[in-house]
Amino acid sequence: MKRVGSLLGILAAIAGACTPEAPPDAETVILVHGLGRSPASMLVLETRLAGAGYRVESFGYPSRSEPIEDLVDRLAAAVGECCSDEGTTVHFVTHSMGGVLVRSYLDERLEPFEGRVVMLSPPSQGSEIVDAYADSPLLSALLGPSGVRLGTDSTGIASELGPVDFSLGIITGDRSINPIGSWLIPGPDDGKVAVSRARVEGAADFIVVPATHTFIMNRRDVAEQVAYFLAGGAFMRDENEQASEPAWPSCDAPEADLWVRQMRERVLHFDDLAVYAAESFGEPMSCEGMVTAEFDGMKFGSLRLEFSEGSTFQVETLPPELSRVTLRSPSGFADEEVAWDVLVSYAEDIGVEIDWTASTVTVDAGEMIETYRDPDPGLNASVALIRQDGSLVGMRFSMAL
Repeated sequence: MKRVGSLLGILAAIAGACTPEAPPDAETVILVHGLGRSPASMLVLETRLAGAGYRVESFGYPSRSEPIEDLVDRLAAAVGECCSDEGTTVHFVTHSMGGVLVRSYLDERLEPFEGRVVMLSPPSQGSEIVDAYADSPLLSALLGPSGVRLGTDSTGIASELGPVDFSLGIITGDRSINPIGSWLIPGPDDGKVAVSRARVEGAADFIVVPATHTFIMNRRDVAEQVAYFLAGGAFMRDENEQASEPAWPSCDAPEADLWVRQMRERVLHFDDLAVYAAESFGEPMSCEGMVTAEFDGMKFGSLRLEFSEGSTFQVETLPPELSRVTLRSPSGFADEEVAWDVLVSYAEDIGVEIDWTASTVTVDAGEMIETYRDPDPGLNASVALIRQDGSLVGMRFSMAL
């Protein structure tokens, strides 16, 4: 299989801002988005892979309105239309349900597949969220005829697909901006899929990155890993890197509810704003959690950590799927530039594309609130800086999934 230049060249191209036209002999990458998304959700990754020298095609499909068998037929037709020339090398890069779709397509394909596949956060063994939605006609309708088959039981499509016989690399995340979903999933997860359920028997490589399900495809390091695997059949690894558990002080709080216990555990280990709060203000003086609502069998609530001098960190979930994280310090932040950098990195790590050049300003109870948004109206993600008398006293990240 022809390689697209050197691996160093690929990574350098991804890091650049320009997107050169693919050379005539470029290998083709077909992007397949996930449930409820569109080709627009893969645009950042598309641009980066095109910059690495690939010809990139993005396959769009009605993920919520047709059964998976019809979607597989659509994919087969699209592959035939774009890549039927003899000698064309074709790869797939998928997100979420797109991985199941490509597995189904390749499982039905008669001739061997010579390309490579990278799946991002695939529900390879189903998702507990789909299991929870199964008992709700309203939520099942949101999933559609294909989405409802992504459960973990024997009726799910995952149980029908065997080990893969093609070169497959899987990248999944262990960060969540969806505490509602994470509450339903045992073990580390990305808010939609458990890390353990992303695995596929026969895969060539598997890595976990600090990313969320919804935006894993927008991370630069993920794009680098995708290009590296497509070129060489394995992911990059730093031999000197040692995994370490994030340091976190104890937080002894009443925990009468399982939701509170699970939420606290995820916040302590995985939320970068909470870690920043601990680094800035020391050990929390109190930790309070409560369930505030239930909707279709799922619980919603809040977890609040209080530090010295009235500083607080709070995560809230509201039905049907709204998450809000707020960090406040009435006396201000010791270094506003550092606080700003933390917030920018927080948004980037999640994968949202906040437009930092435009903001709306409102005043509430004597506080000036500068709000910056992701321009994609379908995401409804925003970041707010809260100021009082000119000093930064709070930061808030909100997202409706």
